[in-house]
Amino acid sequence: MFTRIAVDVHLHFYESYDQERFWQALCDNLASTAAERNGENMPLQRLALLTEGSDCDMFSRWAIPGATAPGGFVFNATNEPYSLTLGRRGEPSILIVSGRQIVTAERLEVLTAGDSPDIADGRPLAEVAAELAEAGALAIIPWGAGKWLGRRGRLVERIAASSSSPAMFLADNPARPAFWPAPRIFRKMELSGKAVLRGSDPLPLPGEEKRAGAFASLLEGEFDPMRPLASFKKILAQNGRVQGLGRRDGMITFFRRQISLRLRS
Repeated sequence: MFTRIAVDVHLHFYESYDQERFWQALCDNLASTAAERNGENMPLQRLALLTEGSDCDMFSRWAIPGATAPGGFVFNATNEPYSLTLGRRGEPSILIVSGRQIVTAERLEVLTAGDSPDIADGRPLAEVAAELAEAGALAIIPWGAGKWLGRRGRLVERIAASSSSPAMFLADNPARPAFWPAPRIFRKMELSGKAVLRGSDPLPLPGEEKRAGAFASLLEGEFDPMRPLASFKKILAQNGRVQGLGRRDGMITFFRRQISLRLRS
């Protein structure tokens, strides 16, 4: 079915979160930000790529038949072993895809999802990108404050510009505040027809649940909710129009979050 898809490609869940507040925020934020761009009366599908580190596997708990979440949310299987629907009686469902975050030797992040190779943390970015490309797996390099400067920034630009993989993308997040210019590689990718995706990237801090789904992308295309990851990758491969959803952090929010994160560490 041809539909609009609001997708958050960089969604963390931490066990310190209030789970009901997290799922409610994800559902509400994806719907409300997409409504701001609603120029047509077209169905909306909400999708999130769950990003888990090597030491975390919440998805497996939710994939147990009959699994539920606080607030009356119920998980159900799709036709993909790595995706689930999350719904509540009388409300539209949302689709959750299992994904993981790989931390490279350069302390950069690469996000992948679904049936991707089991790549250990600590390997060079070039090797990680090449292995994911060979497997045809989704590979997303998300922007990070301070991580895309200097040598590492040049490395990301070189890897992204030279990759021939149709499943290699870059992603932005709200922690790049309004005063921080977009990396030039974003513009280069867009000019080449490659979308720059968006993800909320919530932090392990109190209250961050409310940010889930608040920074996302809006796509249009043929979408099968029983095969959400396959449908999403197919739409991306067609290089269709992608619109950004959500707002960036202001200066005060940016510095408050960065300081809080460092104090926690």
